[in-house]
Amino acid sequence: MKMKMIGAALLVVGIVIGRASAAQDVPKKAYIIAQVDVSNPQQYGEYAKLSPGIIAKFGGRFLARAGRTVTLEGTPARSRVAIVEYPSFERAQAFFSSAEYQQAKKLREGAANAQFIVVEGQ
Repeated sequence: MKMKMIGAALLVVGIVIGRASAAQDVPKKAYIIAQVDVSNPQQYGEYAKLSPGIIAKFGGRFLARAGRTVTLEGTPARSRVAIVEYPSFERAQAFFSSAEYQQAKKLREGAANAQFIVVEGQ
């Protein structure tokens, strides 16, 4: 009886350790936060048509995109704010560095000033 209890306890400990180890192997999500001042809406619209497909290709998904904003403290936010979630920090960087995105980004040149930040999440 005592051996069965010890065996059961070791099994539970093994499961807990295995789950903790598996959780550590899962990469943390990452978020790109973009603040954009659009000066040429028509030209920017061409960029905005291309970028969602490229974002999706790298596992990204929009959490917020050009919705209503209010600055609670500090310098006012730019006219457009977007937050895109990626499965990992590396995938977010791969999206931004990709040839596809660099090509699309050229459409934004002269149509907007932007700041893009990637931050690792939980």
